[in-house]
Amino acid sequence: GSVLSEARIDAGIRLAQEEMTELEDLHMESAQFKVDIGWQDDDDGAFVAENLRVAFDRTGLDRIEFLVAPNPGEGLKPIVKIASGGETSRLMLALKGVLAKADKTPTLIFDEIDQGIGGRMGAIVGRKLWRLTDTHQVLCITHLPQLAGYGSAHFRVAKYVEEERTRTRVRQLDVSERVDELSQMLGTAGAATRQSAGEILEKVAEEKDAAVNT
Repeated sequence: GSVLSEARIDAGIRLAQEEMTELEDLHMESAQFKVDIGWQDDDDGAFVAENLRVAFDRTGLDRIEFLVAPNPGEGLKPIVKIASGGETSRLMLALKGVLAKADKTPTLIFDEIDQGIGGRMGAIVGRKLWRLTDTHQVLCITHLPQLAGYGSAHFRVAKYVEEERTRTRVRQLDVSERVDELSQMLGTAGAATRQSAGEILEKVAEEKDAAVNT
């Protein structure tokens, strides 16, 4: 048991280092991340040393928790207690990027990941999400056109009222409709925004082609 714990501690240090490298790309360069691994005393637990017994379950002796301090001056606390929705999504995106080859989860869903970021950052996030599609299906809910442009398929979600009831309609967009949708996401639809939307899709297509051919 202690041998496994030592291996996990070493892996946790490497994971934290790689996670913070990923977070720098996601404009969370001031964030601190740590994998906290410890034992819990238990009089009925496993013998680890003389007069030392610790709790265990099917995963072993260790109690593992991800800790984060999103901003300078904040102490490390559990992710679930301190991170906002957008921060949590970016933390998870960074983790999935680090663990992509080992993670067997078939579908990943990211919501609010564009919270508090701009167009240039949206393209970075979109690129990272797209890279995850080598090993996962990725679903992303976003209002940011630079991020949405990286999707292989684009669905529009809209509410409407029918017979005094509010309903939701989800529809996949064709190429022309996608340009229109990205235009509206950029601002007031018009010739200039349609051109910008088209350029977003062209740039993403060129980047994907270059990645596939290298």
